[in-house]
Amino acid sequence: MDGLLPVITLLMATATLIAALTLVAVKLAHRIILVGRGVRSAIYIAALGEMIATKLLPSHMPRQWARDRLFHQAIIDYRRLLSGEDGEFVDELIKRSKVLPSLRRCIQPPWLNAIRLRAIGSYVELASQQEIPHLRSLLTDRNEFVRFHAAHGLGRLGDVASVPLILDLCVRVRAWEVAKLADSLPLFGREAVYPICRWIDLAWQSPNSTEQAVAEAARTLGLIGDLDAEMTLLELLESDRREWRIAAASALGRIGSDSSRFALLRALRNESWEVRARSVRALAYLADGSVAPIVSGLLSDSQWWVRQNAAETLGELPGGVVELTKALESEDHFAADAARNQLAELRLLPAGVSPRLSVETQ
Repeated sequence: MDGLLPVITLLMATATLIAALTLVAVKLAHRIILVGRGVRSAIYIAALGEMIATKLLPSHMPRQWARDRLFHQAIIDYRRLLSGEDGEFVDELIKRSKVLPSLRRCIQPPWLNAIRLRAIGSYVELASQQEIPHLRSLLTDRNEFVRFHAAHGLGRLGDVASVPLILDLCVRVRAWEVAKLADSLPLFGREAVYPICRWIDLAWQSPNSTEQAVAEAARTLGLIGDLDAEMTLLELLESDRREWRIAAASALGRIGSDSSRFALLRALRNESWEVRARSVRALAYLADGSVAPIVSGLLSDSQWWVRQNAAETLGELPGGVVELTKALESEDHFAADAARNQLAELRLLPAGVSPRLSVETQ
């Protein structure tokens, strides 16, 4: 046993030395790779900058450029920065470099997901109108993140005809995917209002429509904020589905018309406390001080969230602070505490009034 000890010690020392040398080699290789990437990136930026400045296109561009993600990033940066004549020249560079066909090949399923996602991230940034059919086909890809990128790419290109396709996809996918897909819809702008409203009308009559998909479509209408969406949202606010009423209330606050205000005031009496809470919060967007006395009535609501939202809305409405101050003297301890909390948040609590909750409501 004593004879084996030196051998074991030697083996451990050798293993430690090999591990240390391997670590040094890996770090050195990593540093060389980073330096090489930095040099390549600088070459691409300089070469593209000179082409754009001189408006001269090379007769042949190196084929490896189209496959190099550093080249992709360099040309994406130029495309984001430039517009007008320079932007058109960058588009011609993209076409001449054949980077889009290369990216399309990398997006295809045989490649690893990491490669596919990196490729489609660049693809949607560089895609032109001619790529719309391919982007639409990617909405049915097996990878959910590819689908998300495709939807955002179509939104960036303003392909309004794809809006119903994205909404139909929202009906078939998992709940968490619906919100991600819906994030692409505001990118289409006001042109998307009519197809979204039309889709909601059809989905309302379809037994296959999901509550969340319609709700996300309604929220999108609110984010766009176009008056043409008001009629659809008013109908949703009167629907028998709570989630639709909540989404419609949120959206109507951003529309800001008289009809929206009256509908939201009626919704303050809705049997669902979630609808009341969302409606009173939506009134804050209207900045209409005439509704402050009505909103103050919800400081006595049976649900804490409704009282809290009513207090926050009063803190933002013209004349709302006056209503909050009046509520401090209310016999309803819940209303008084909601007002006290909001005034304390605004640092407008009258002198001598304790910021602490009353004993009765603790």
